[in-house]
Amino acid sequence: MTVIVAVLTATHPYLLAGNRFLNSFVSHEILAVLIVTLTITLASIGNIHLTISRLVRKFENLSQGELEATPARTELNSSAWSLFWAFGVCVCILLFKGGFPENCYVVSFVNGAALIILSFNMMALYDIYTTVFDLVKEDPGET
Repeated sequence: MTVIVAVLTATHPYLLAGNRFLNSFVSHEILAVLIVTLTITLASIGNIHLTISRLVRKFENLSQGELEATPARTELNSSAWSLFWAFGVCVCILLFKGGFPENCYVVSFVNGAALIILSFNMMALYDIYTTVFDLVKEDPGET
């Protein structure tokens, strides 16, 4: 997708810069979507960590349980930080767009980058929620 955005920006910037929906959405609107997603997802990740801790306590050897849980915790933390940094990058590119609102190349680049960030967030969310579904299989709840 990055290559497509780069090629479109270099050769036909008006495709991304002239899109009225993108111009309206790639503003404070996309920040609102990203921050709501980030906030809800961070709360979900906290619950996932609690579930992992509950699963670890079921191990007879707690150190072995922690060792088994480390990759899942690392992946979750990586996804959470990715969402946070994607939000930060989006803020920066929107500030850049605000400095050059009439330059079609800048607007095209920023609109395309915002689409990439949104796609990246969707992939991170997919990764997090597949982890949730895997944990539900492992821990159907306390009985």
